[in-house]
Amino acid sequence: MNILLLNPPGKKLYVRDYYCSKTSKANYIYHPIDLLLLSGILASRHNVDLIDAIVERLSPDDCLNRIANKRPDAIIALTGAVSIKEDISFFEKLKKRSGNIPIYASGDILMEDGAEFLKKVDCVEGIILDFTSNEILKLLDGIQGPFGTIIYKNGNSIVGNTGKFLRGEFSLPIPRYELFLRNKYTYPFINSSPFATVLTDYGCPYRCSFCIMGTLPYKYRSVENIMEELEYVHSLGMKEIYFGDQTFGIVRKRAIEICQKMIEKRFGFGWVCFSRADITDEDMLKLMKEAGCHTIIFGVETGDDELLKQYEKDISKEMLKKTFTLCKKNGINTVGTFLLGLPEDNRESILKTIEFSKELDCDYASFNVYVPRMNTRLREEVLKMGLISADVKVMDQSGSYSIIGTKYLSSTEVLKLKNKAVRDFYLRPRYIIRRLSRLKSSKDIIREIRGGLGVLKDVVAGCYRFENERKIGY
Repeated sequence: MNILLLNPPGKKLYVRDYYCSKTSKANYIYHPIDLLLLSGILASRHNVDLIDAIVERLSPDDCLNRIANKRPDAIIALTGAVSIKEDISFFEKLKKRSGNIPIYASGDILMEDGAEFLKKVDCVEGIILDFTSNEILKLLDGIQGPFGTIIYKNGNSIVGNTGKFLRGEFSLPIPRYELFLRNKYTYPFINSSPFATVLTDYGCPYRCSFCIMGTLPYKYRSVENIMEELEYVHSLGMKEIYFGDQTFGIVRKRAIEICQKMIEKRFGFGWVCFSRADITDEDMLKLMKEAGCHTIIFGVETGDDELLKQYEKDISKEMLKKTFTLCKKNGINTVGTFLLGLPEDNRESILKTIEFSKELDCDYASFNVYVPRMNTRLREEVLKMGLISADVKVMDQSGSYSIIGTKYLSSTEVLKLKNKAVRDFYLRPRYIIRRLSRLKSSKDIIREIRGGLGVLKDVVAGCYRFENERKIGY
């Protein structure tokens, strides 16, 4: 079969990726990892092609024409809470043009009440709940479910998933990187392009109540399987890697082995990853640095220890300060991600978070607003608290607008404080001087200009109250 992987067009620069959807803050668009990994799985049995209408800036009409020219037998498409109404509208137009070509979708908004979604949306035939599973091959072969990771239509009925997800060690076919090399993907913390996005595990064993990742079954690829992919990436001439794991280094012994093998093979990769303050001690940081790691992204979330405890982050401010200091000591750049507008946040706690971002002295800070993500424990809590209605489904994690306030602040007040956070962190003279002092090449200058424009865009956008539809009917 001819299978088309599709990132549909949008009015804005949408990032739909790994059960997360948002508007790009600084015009960066990295590989949609759902489609990347599915490319390898599908290519083991079928012909696979890709249209990423977001990175290519395709209009809906241009995208429809491209799809018609490729004449696929089935389409696997991304969607997201940030763009769901646009996506459904596009899928409906696609159906009118293409007739009986089935569309299977993956995205954050589908992780809750998937069967209900399929009942209401005629133009989508199925939902993929785990993009690392090969069960999509069975469905395409006409094998009847139910499956562990797929919900689909069978005539007039909906076949639900069994919930039997794979856990423990697993392997993946090497993704079809050649399909993605045609496009100019960017990531703010990558030093050169093209770069590879590599996933060494799936899901997360931690229990943060605001995040969907802890609800996914945690599993990890064998080190041998990861090395096969890195060898291939190296053969393509790529020098940079973004490890898309939710937390690099969860299984310490395995992380050490990965780093040691990268050193032994002399790949020469530079790389960036997400990790946690409670698993990155100095020995681990030194090994990661030697293996090529130059930037680590940490989920700080809030500068209030009580809120860290309440939302089950299981780290402390003291732990974070120690880890950021160790990174600086070992020459590793740090990115802190902050979550403003949690249900118990008030003005004082958010101001405390802003001050903590400066105290950590991270190289970059990403300030986001809390949204009640599908299938999370905290979403259930805010629904019970009456802070949001269950029919509010359109949301943007980046904070371009806010759909929910806190127990003490309106959504408008949260946005104003988010804008203040960006200004207070990035417009400090000391910070600007430090960043300028690090510029050593034209690539550095281009990267800083791009990042600076992104920050300026974020500041300007924060001065306005974006009006957005509060309700959605499928």
